[in-house]
Amino acid sequence: MKLHTSVLALIGFMAATPVFAAEHTVTFSVPGMTCASCPFIVEAAMGGVDGVVTVTADADTRTALVVFDDAITSADGIAFASTSAGYEAELVSDDSNS
Repeated sequence: MKLHTSVLALIGFMAATPVFAAEHTVTFSVPGMTCASCPFIVEAAMGGVDGVVTVTADADTRTALVVFDDAITSADGIAFASTSAGYEAELVSDDSNS
């Protein structure tokens, strides 16, 4: 019975342990960011997508650097969120495979 309990405990632990997918780091061009407040809106829109880990938007370079979990979302989904907030975003690089 002790072995049976140990096996059940192990199975329960494995079921509760999340499976981690690869984190992707991508850069988007966001040409509509023209003022100091624009990055806050872009960061809020992109950061509101489930699976996004971090967003750093920069009005000077008009880019957004995003780290996300590809098991939960995609670059297309993140771009859609930004575009829906009024800031068209185009994927320019995917650094996850470098």
